[in-house]
Amino acid sequence: MAGLIALLTDFGYSDYYVAALKGVIKSLVPEADFIDITHGVEPFSVWEGAFSLYYAFKFMPEGTTILAVVDPGVGTSREIIAARCKGKWLVGPNNGLLYPVLRDNGYDELFAVDVKAFETSRTFQGRDVMAKVSAKLAGGQDVSNIKLGGVKLKKLRGWGFVSRCRSRCKGKVMHVDRFGNLISNLRSDGFAIRGKVRVSLDDKTLDATYSENYSKDGFIVVPGGYGLIELAVGKGSAASQLQAKAGSVISFEKV
Repeated sequence: MAGLIALLTDFGYSDYYVAALKGVIKSLVPEADFIDITHGVEPFSVWEGAFSLYYAFKFMPEGTTILAVVDPGVGTSREIIAARCKGKWLVGPNNGLLYPVLRDNGYDELFAVDVKAFETSRTFQGRDVMAKVSAKLAGGQDVSNIKLGGVKLKKLRGWGFVSRCRSRCKGKVMHVDRFGNLISNLRSDGFAIRGKVRVSLDDKTLDATYSENYSKDGFIVVPGGYGLIELAVGKGSAASQLQAKAGSVISFEKV
């Protein structure tokens, strides 16, 4: 899989930023092929980027190099890091973005990048440093001359899951997807509530129905594709109706 690079950024789709990353990589590794995980991460949201990266990681083939750029601290003293994990490389800022993947999967190697080895702007190190590092790793090139030791992986504060929910439990909204589904940190395989469910979200309380899919009307509690419990609205947006976002406190109780 040499030359396969997966990209995740908060760059959006209206500017040249993603094309610049790909162009730099292609210039160094002409055989490079790309998977776009997403470029629609909410600007500056390290948490949202980390969530998407965490769930996309296991579907990337062995040998993939993953370049993740959600970097509100660009140009500051924060480090740029690279890690080898389960036969894949990850490259990104050391701001918590890579922490969930590396915490739960472990890593065989972790190093900080010597930024001084690159000609770089203070505002676009994704292009000037991280893309070049990713290309070197994907192309199997020697990177010993750009490694710095002594790196400590920065944690992502608040990251974690609730493994069991029998009749009552509390968690938080980890992610809001494109359909407005509120994805909690409660694991589906430990969620025992069925039938009617009373849901509290921040200062709001509502009644919902447990459903195995999104076909029912009204508020529904669904074991979604992330393996996590979601609060959804059949053919509607729970996020819009409840003005909810990632970080909202959510609880479920059997009625």
